[in-house]
Amino acid sequence: MTGSSPSSLPRTVILTGPTAVGKSGFAFEFARDHELEIINADSVCFYQGFNIGSAKPTPEELAQVPHHLINNANPNDNYHAGQFLKDCTLILSKIHARGKRAMIVGGSGFYLKSLRLGLWEAPATSPEFRETLEPKTNAELFEKLKNVDSAHANKIGVNDRYRIIRALEIIELGGKRPSDLEGAMPTETNPNFELWVVDRDKDELSARIRARIDQMLAAGFLDEVKELREKYPDSKTLCAVGYQQVIDYFDGVKPDGRQAPNGLPGLKDEIELAHRQLAKQQRTWIKNLKANETFVLDNDLSVLKEKLMKFYQ
Repeated sequence: MTGSSPSSLPRTVILTGPTAVGKSGFAFEFARDHELEIINADSVCFYQGFNIGSAKPTPEELAQVPHHLINNANPNDNYHAGQFLKDCTLILSKIHARGKRAMIVGGSGFYLKSLRLGLWEAPATSPEFRETLEPKTNAELFEKLKNVDSAHANKIGVNDRYRIIRALEIIELGGKRPSDLEGAMPTETNPNFELWVVDRDKDELSARIRARIDQMLAAGFLDEVKELREKYPDSKTLCAVGYQQVIDYFDGVKPDGRQAPNGLPGLKDEIELAHRQLAKQQRTWIKNLKANETFVLDNDLSVLKEKLMKFYQ
């Protein structure tokens, strides 16, 4: 197992929850009002140019509140959880040295896990092995992983091509299943990082997801994906939720096993479905990371604010 932050760091809140729950908007307002800095833990926000589909903070928001690990990676880079843990620890040390405090905000399970439980050792990547998997579809790769490590496959989901391939690579080169490696990890969480979860009623979250998709499309999401695909055709982040569905729409790829309306209505349905599936996966990850606090928005909003103020006093 690798990675744990120095005990000299101040205790820090990780604010997480499913996609579209409102964690980033709340965190921005709280950080602005209480002079905190924000460290991003949303994997798509790391990458330059992936703005609309990731609901990345606007330039105005970035100017008002110091944000870290936003636009820090080139879309062709592989910015992995090990690098995130290293960078996050260094950034926290620098923030603390300036007499400031930070909140970590995001919903990407692998990155949150690195903070809470550290990381297990895994073999280096193999371009040769990955090349043998390249012709296969996401569904074929997912089924292959499910046959040898169903527990890990179900945690990843069928749409995360990069992590499916990485899991298969670990099994092939390291001889151990990711779920077995994970089972050998310590169960005690890092006390430096408190996990605070925000969630909403299922129907309310679905409505917020639909509203976000409308906003994304109105803001020029299709143009963003087209431009990113032209500039970075090999970027794994193009497989992220939302981006993959737009690429399938451009390529005329129909969903497997179900009928979708033609045109933009069908695209919106596919993006919504992918986001709902993501929310389900995020809830599973969060449950396994043992939350310190859980809040239901907007009912618990005042309690959340009050507890955060006490935490950071």
